[in-house]
Amino acid sequence: MKNKKQFLAIIAALLLTAGCTAVKAPDAAPANPTTTKPVDVTLTRMGEDKAAVELTPPNHFFEELEKRTGIKTKFLGGAGMNTQEFNLVLASNDLPDVWMNNWLNFPGGPKRAIDQGYILRLNDIIDKYAPNFKKVLQENPQIAKDIRTDEGDYYAFPFIRSEFDKTYVGPIIRKDWLDELGLPVPETIDEWYTVLKAFKEKKNAAAPLTFLASRFFSTGAFSGAYGVMNGFYLENEKIVFGNMQPKYKDFMILLRKWYVEGLLDKDFASIDSNTVDRKMMTGGSGVTIQLGSRTDQYHNATRESLPQANYIGITYPSLQKGVKSKFGHLENAYPGGNSGAISAKSKNVESAAKWLDYFYSKEGSTLVTYGTEGVSYTMENGKVKYTDLILKNPDKLTVDQARQVYGKNTNFPQLQRDTESSRGEKWIAAIAKWRDTDAEKYAIPPITHTTEESNEIAQIMADINAYVLETEIKYILGTISIDTFDDNVNTLKKMGIEKAIKLKQAAYDRYKKR
Repeated sequence: MKNKKQFLAIIAALLLTAGCTAVKAPDAAPANPTTTKPVDVTLTRMGEDKAAVELTPPNHFFEELEKRTGIKTKFLGGAGMNTQEFNLVLASNDLPDVWMNNWLNFPGGPKRAIDQGYILRLNDIIDKYAPNFKKVLQENPQIAKDIRTDEGDYYAFPFIRSEFDKTYVGPIIRKDWLDELGLPVPETIDEWYTVLKAFKEKKNAAAPLTFLASRFFSTGAFSGAYGVMNGFYLENEKIVFGNMQPKYKDFMILLRKWYVEGLLDKDFASIDSNTVDRKMMTGGSGVTIQLGSRTDQYHNATRESLPQANYIGITYPSLQKGVKSKFGHLENAYPGGNSGAISAKSKNVESAAKWLDYFYSKEGSTLVTYGTEGVSYTMENGKVKYTDLILKNPDKLTVDQARQVYGKNTNFPQLQRDTESSRGEKWIAAIAKWRDTDAEKYAIPPITHTTEESNEIAQIMADINAYVLETEIKYILGTISIDTFDDNVNTLKKMGIEKAIKLKQAAYDRYKKR
C-alpha cells in the first residue's frame, strides 16, 4: 500500500462491491422510560458531523440522560457518510454501538449496510426493546413508510423534522434600504431587478445580491419562478432533471444579465458563508439567500455599527404577481441524517435500543426538547418557560446553542417539536414567507436504491454534477454562450442522465408500493 489515498480508495471500492400525513406527537407514546435501573454498560456513539462537538463539560443533557436511563455513553466524534473518516471507521471493524448518520446515503443504501454486517435490521429489536418507538410507527404510517427499506427493513431510529424546520433557507433583504428608497418588498423577478438596480446605484452596494453558490442553486432560489429547479424532482409522478429543461435556459439568461450589470456578487463562484455574512452586515450587499438564523444574527451583530439595519425574510420570487414560486427550500420530514443505527458488532444491543427508544417516550421527548425542569425550564400555567440559563446564558451562548447543552432539539433521533420557541421573531416570520411555495408537490420522498442502482447512479452523477456546476458558472460569467444550452443538454444525455433518471424512477415506483 503506497499511501493513505490508495488505502481509502480500496476501502471505498470494497464497500461498493462487497457481498405527508401529520405526525402524531411523541407525548402520545408511553410515558415511562424503557430502562429505569442503572445497568453496568457504557455505549459508544458517533455522530455524522466531522466537526461535531459536545459542548464541553459539563454537558447537562447527557448527564441528565444517564441519571434517567442508567446507561452511560461515550462520544467518539463525528464521521460524515462516505468521507475518509467514515471509511476508516468501517475498515477498522471497531464500530460504535450507536452511529447517528444518514444511512440513506450508504453505498448501496441501508439494506446494503445491513447485508454487509455493519448495522442491524431493527424489526425484531423494535418489537422486543422499543415500545415507545413502536407506538410511533403504529400511529404514524407515513413515518413508518419513509424509514424502512423497500424490503420492509427498519434500520435506524430516525430524526424527523418538525413542520416548521422543514424549511430553513431563503431570501433575506435589507428592509430599511427598501423603505429609504420608497420601494415595496419585491415579489416578481421584474421587481427584484428594480430593487437590485437601486441597491447598486443608490446605496452603492458593490454586490447587491450575494450568496453561497451551493445554497443558491440547491434551494431553487429564482429558478422556481421559471418552474424549474437544479437537480432531480417530481413532475406528474415522473422523475425529471431540472438542469436540462428548456426553462432552465431562461433562468441562466436572467443570471447572466444580472451578472453583466453588476447585480450579482462577482465572487459568487468562490465565496464562502462567512464572507456572505460580512457583506450583509457591512452594507456591501443588500440581499442574500441564507439560513433563517441569520435574520436575528445580522440584526444583533449590527446594533452598534448599523443601528438602522433591518433584515427580514421575504418570499421566493415568481414571474407574475400573486403567483407562488414553484420551488423553494424544503426538506423531507425524514431527511435521513442524524438517525441512530445500531452496530451489528455491538455487544450491547438491548441497552442501545432502549437508550434510543427513550427519546420517543413522553419523558424522553420532553428532555430532548426542553432539557430538565427546574434547570433549563419551568412550567407556568401548563406552559414551558425557559430559565435564564437559556434566555440569558452566563457563557453568552445564544438561545439555540444553550438548548443544545440542556437538550438536543435538533439533529438527534427524535420527533422534533416546538422548534419555534428558540427562534427569534424575525426568524419565525422568515420561515412563514419561505414556506409559501409549491415545492412540497414536487419533492422526491426518501427513496432507497438497490446496490446496483446506487453504484451506477453514483458513477453517472459524479461527473454530471461537476459538469452542471461548471456550465452554470460559465453561462453566468459568459465564458460560454447560452446558445450552447441544447448542446450541453445533449452532453448530459451522452453522460448518462437518462439512465440515472430511469433508475431513480424505478426506486420511486418501489417506494409507492411500500
